[in-house]
Amino acid sequence: MSGFEGAALNVTESDLQLLKASIDRVVKITCSDGEILVAKIHAISDEDVIYDLVSTTKESHYEKRDEQPAYLIGFRDIEKVEPFQRF
Repeated sequence: MSGFEGAALNVTESDLQLLKASIDRVVKITCSDGEILVAKIHAISDEDVIYDLVSTTKESHYEKRDEQPAYLIGFRDIEKVEPFQRF
């Protein structure tokens, strides 16, 4: 058991393990609405992920600021998680 059984999840157990192993690292997150995020993971709760946005396919959804805030995404909104490979 993962400790995440109560959350409404779209993510798989392997995605959760990758997120947990990626604290302070960058991953690629595909959202259930089709958005693709490149995000630096800060923390994971029982239902959410706190991250810094590195890049996104939907920039218009985010306000431009001098100092970027951390963002929150629920597990229910995550379709897939992959390690981020820089080229």
